[in-house]
Amino acid sequence: MMVKMGSVRERGRRGGEAPVVQFLVVVMLVVLAGGPTGPLLLLGVVSAGASACDISEYSCEDGGGCVSLSHFCDGVAHCTDYSDEPPGCSVCNRTFYGYVDHTYQLEVPAPPASRAGPPPAASNPLILLGSTSLSDGFKCILTFTAIGRTHGDIIQVTFSEFHVGHFNDEVTEEGRVVGCTGDHVSIEEPKLPVRGGKWCGEGSGLNVYYSDSDTVSVTLHAASTTQGEYFDNPLKFKIKYKFLRRERAIVRYGRGGSLAKYRGEPVGNSACSRVFQGCRARRCRLQSPNFPGLYPRNVTCYYLVKALPAPSPDLLPVVTLRQENDRLVQVGRQKPGSQVSPESHLWQDDECQSPEDYLLVYDGGSMKAPLLAKMCGTATIPNITSSGPEMLVVFQTAISGKMKHFSNLVTGFELEAHVLFMKQNPSRVNSAPCAQIIKSFDGSAGVVSSPIYALPANASCSYEFQGRRNEVVWIYFTKYHRARQKEVMMNYIPCRNRLAIYDGTTLSDNKSEISTLMGEYCDDLLPPICVRSRQKGTVSHPCTLKESFLSTGTSLFITQEFTEGTSLFPHNYVIQYEFVSLYQPGKESGSDCDRVFTSAQDNKGHFSSPKNVFLYGRGGKSSLSCKYTFQTLPGEAIKLKITSVGFRGNMCKTVHNFQSNLYECIARLPGSAVLEVWEEPWGHTRLPLGCMCDAGVTPSTFVSHTRLVQLKFAVKEMNWSQDFKDFFFDAEYQFIKTRECTDERILNGSTGSITIRSDDGFADCIEYPWKIVAREHSHLYLNIPGYHASSQRCSTENRVVVYGSHTARPIKAVCPETSGTDSVDIFSSGWNSALDLTEPRPDSLIIRFLSREPAKYKLTWLEVRREPRPSALESLKSAGGRGHNTGASCPHQCPELDACISPELWCDGVKHCPSGADELRTTCLYFTVPWLYLILGAVALLVCLLVFASALVAVRIYQRGKVKRKKKKEAQRLMTREVILPLNFHKENIY
Repeated sequence: MMVKMGSVRERGRRGGEAPVVQFLVVVMLVVLAGGPTGPLLLLGVVSAGASACDISEYSCEDGGGCVSLSHFCDGVAHCTDYSDEPPGCSVCNRTFYGYVDHTYQLEVPAPPASRAGPPPAASNPLILLGSTSLSDGFKCILTFTAIGRTHGDIIQVTFSEFHVGHFNDEVTEEGRVVGCTGDHVSIEEPKLPVRGGKWCGEGSGLNVYYSDSDTVSVTLHAASTTQGEYFDNPLKFKIKYKFLRRERAIVRYGRGGSLAKYRGEPVGNSACSRVFQGCRARRCRLQSPNFPGLYPRNVTCYYLVKALPAPSPDLLPVVTLRQENDRLVQVGRQKPGSQVSPESHLWQDDECQSPEDYLLVYDGGSMKAPLLAKMCGTATIPNITSSGPEMLVVFQTAISGKMKHFSNLVTGFELEAHVLFMKQNPSRVNSAPCAQIIKSFDGSAGVVSSPIYALPANASCSYEFQGRRNEVVWIYFTKYHRARQKEVMMNYIPCRNRLAIYDGTTLSDNKSEISTLMGEYCDDLLPPICVRSRQKGTVSHPCTLKESFLSTGTSLFITQEFTEGTSLFPHNYVIQYEFVSLYQPGKESGSDCDRVFTSAQDNKGHFSSPKNVFLYGRGGKSSLSCKYTFQTLPGEAIKLKITSVGFRGNMCKTVHNFQSNLYECIARLPGSAVLEVWEEPWGHTRLPLGCMCDAGVTPSTFVSHTRLVQLKFAVKEMNWSQDFKDFFFDAEYQFIKTRECTDERILNGSTGSITIRSDDGFADCIEYPWKIVAREHSHLYLNIPGYHASSQRCSTENRVVVYGSHTARPIKAVCPETSGTDSVDIFSSGWNSALDLTEPRPDSLIIRFLSREPAKYKLTWLEVRREPRPSALESLKSAGGRGHNTGASCPHQCPELDACISPELWCDGVKHCPSGADELRTTCLYFTVPWLYLILGAVALLVCLLVFASALVAVRIYQRGKVKRKKKKEAQRLMTREVILPLNFHKENIY
């Protein structure tokens, strides 16, 4: 018996291939259902004939042309003979082909059983293809195949209208949603394992399916329903399909070449599981099945990312998972109409309930590893990093789902996987993944950051800082940020993500070791943060103790709890820590960094600049001055060796002065650091041994036979970023047994001489200084045979260096000569400056002999005095402006020195004035003759002469008066006689 139900023509031309001869085949297969008397089942009738149409086209029976297979039985006649719309035809149970980038449309009408009322009786022999019994209802299979080249490689199926069955939201006793129990749609790919998922309900949004293989089967399952039921839940099933080339699917596969996406290696007998390796060099992308379209229902996909071994044993490979584009993640939580931002949200943990689809991220290669995240929804995914070389991602989908997806998002997910190399942390405690013990032996300072790998819920990180003896721990936060979480009042947990800081605790379980809680912070309460320390270069102010934490002992403990994990809500913090060393050798004296050393403490040792940051700019101080004093006993000398010096950015230079044999600091500007070495032969008398302000002269050694040597380390005007790493020195000291310098080296008196020599018998004390002290209101004059040190006539390398009492710098350096007429005159520092009345110390000269070759010299000194000089006004008033004569108050004056010397030195037989004015013969005769008696005799003789002269004058005057009186009387008498007597009458004739 043969029954012809219609004809379906299949063609053999693919692309440009030649047409294939078609055959007419009539097949009838009889199946006895329920026994030999059961109904007959017609499985199919296929006809084929010769045609030139493409495989994606239907050939009209009259040869009038070719129409697309999507137009066959679409209710519209496209062939002139209406052969594309035969009676009783259906779009179901057919295979469709098409050209690349052409969009085709299909619509499955309501099943005939729905329109005819109750289903037919069991004796009806004719049912649709694919049914095994009438009780199975309506089953429509649409198969789409891409055969390559112009017919594409993959298939895009868009569900433009979808209303199939009803989605039951009721929850069973097991806590699962009922989902699709009646009419539904399933999507399978014959070349992949069967998934068995279902879609039902009313669709909305954009629902697109992209195949992973070249064949897709879409099956509509519709139960036989009554007409009333159908009107309550009408069937709508309209789809569009398109064939695509693989290279055009750049969202899934990338652009090719170096931009190609590595989607992992498929796992055999698995629907979607993949293994990823080499993700440091490759662009690894974890994609949901059929990405970027609808992912299948009822699947569990495993994505294992494995990192290759690190190139170095101190590096640990870790896997990082992220997605910064929030349009590439849509897993479950389908809510059509909502936007990506700000309503979009990534849900986690218990919020992703069945039949929710969700992602699970494990910190390891199996599901026994800690669960880092369980998430669903739509949002960006922050960095989720494993703590080891493997990470497992599990994608779980529910059996049933709805066709409701955002129109502006892809469906499913794409996650970026990358391998990083994390440096192995030697302070990590093996038993705890996020516990560290930081010891000062590993470094005096450093940074502790939140782990780059994600932590599961209820995890915690602990950091114990263990310092050495005489160390304290200083910490401060430069960053502390918690991702804000939505408040769920019904699940409110007090003090989430608690941060606690303890002073002096350990990681042991002995709670009694916890001494003091320094701070506790949780929820919106954050610890103090010192942001300024992150700035490079000079900053305005250092981190203060109010912005930091300082332990009282050698240890400090921090614990950070993560109540909700850190995978989806990152918790970032950066802790700067520093072990502050309070240790300094020697005995404390004066300020925080002054120290005293004696041979009773240790005969030799090492000392250096302080490493206490609180003494420098970064610790809040702008200036620093530390003194290291070395006290010797009789018969001891001290040897200092400066091994290294570091003054970063110092505006100063160290030069060696050959004439004084001293290192000197020149061009010293504010903000410079210097290292000065002094010796103190006597109380209140200091002599420089050297000054250093750069590393160009290290190592340098200083030896002193004096009673005390002091090294001064000084820094001024530091900025707030400088500390002991910018200014430091290292040195060694040693007390040496040596000959005691018992010679009397302190001299005083009106005059004297010093004989210096450089023979071997005086080697230990040869550079021990001499000190000449003047009496009150007196000064010193020193005469050294030789030349100025810079003179070209200098013929020796020996030098005599003279220091004053009021300055630490040498007054003069002299090139001495054993014989010669030239000499250098030196006055004490008080000679040319006013005496400091607030400092009662007398004026003095200090002499140091620098012996470089054998010689012997004699130096002479003289105590001199200068009379107080009147002011200019007083000088003009005195002597009619002729100046002030000091001869009366300074009778013993050396004119060439303009200085007075002691009277006992005048004419004592020794020349003290350079010109010998104190020993001139004329000057000394004045003191050898009894000048007083001579003067008295001369005065007496002068008086006698005056008396005699006076007497002579008086006699002469008397005689002259007597003659005058006599003449007068004679004149009077003559006048009378001449009148009376004749002219020839004479006097003798009168009588």
